[in-house]
Amino acid sequence: MEETKHTGFGLKLLKIFLAILVPILFLLLLAALFFKLAGLDPITEAKSLIFRNETTSQGQHAASGGSSQTAQLKAENANQNATIKQLQSENAKLADQVAQLKNQLKQAQNDANAKNTQAKSQAATARQAVYAQTYKTMDPAKAGAIFSKLSVQQAAEYINLLDDKTKAAILENMDVNKAAALTPLLKANTASSSTASGTSTTTTTTSP
Repeated sequence: MEETKHTGFGLKLLKIFLAILVPILFLLLLAALFFKLAGLDPITEAKSLIFRNETTSQGQHAASGGSSQTAQLKAENANQNATIKQLQSENAKLADQVAQLKNQLKQAQNDANAKNTQAKSQAATARQAVYAQTYKTMDPAKAGAIFSKLSVQQAAEYINLLDDKTKAAILENMDVNKAAALTPLLKANTASSSTASGTSTTTTTTSP
C-alpha cells in the first residue's frame, strides 16, 4: 500500500516537471526557429548577450574608476592652487620688506651724506677761522710776502677772510703787480663793515 503511495507521488512530480519543462522547451524551439527565420544564429546571439553584459559591467567599473581618478586629480589641482596662492602671498610680503629696506637704506645714505656735508662745512669754517686769525696776528710784511707767492685766486680766497684793515696792511706789503691783480677780487668784510658802522654811530651819538 505504501509503495503504491510513493509511486503515485513520484508520478505526480514527474507530471509537474514535464508540465513545466515541455512549455520551456517549446518556447526555446520557437525562439530558435524565429532566429533561424531571421537569419541569426541562436548560439552566437546568446554568446553576444552574455559577453555584452560582461562588457557593460566592466565599462561601469572603469567609469567608476575614472570618476575616482578625476576626483583625485581635482583634489590635487586644488591643493596645488592653494600652494601657489600661498607662495604668491609670501612673495608679495618679501617684496614689501625689500622695498622697506631699500627706503631705510636710502634714508640712511641721505642722512650720512647730510652729516658728511655738515662736517665738511664745519671743518671748512674752522679752517677759515684759523687762517683769518693767523694772518690777522701776523706781521703785515710777512703776510704780504706769503700772499705774493700764492696764486691770485688762492690769495683772494685767504685775504677775503680778513677784516678790511688787515687787508689794507697786507696789500701795502705785497708786490705791486700782485696787489693790483688781487684788488678786483677783494670782497667787503661784513663783520668789519658792521662793526665800523656801529662804531661810527656811537661816535656820532656821543659827540657834543
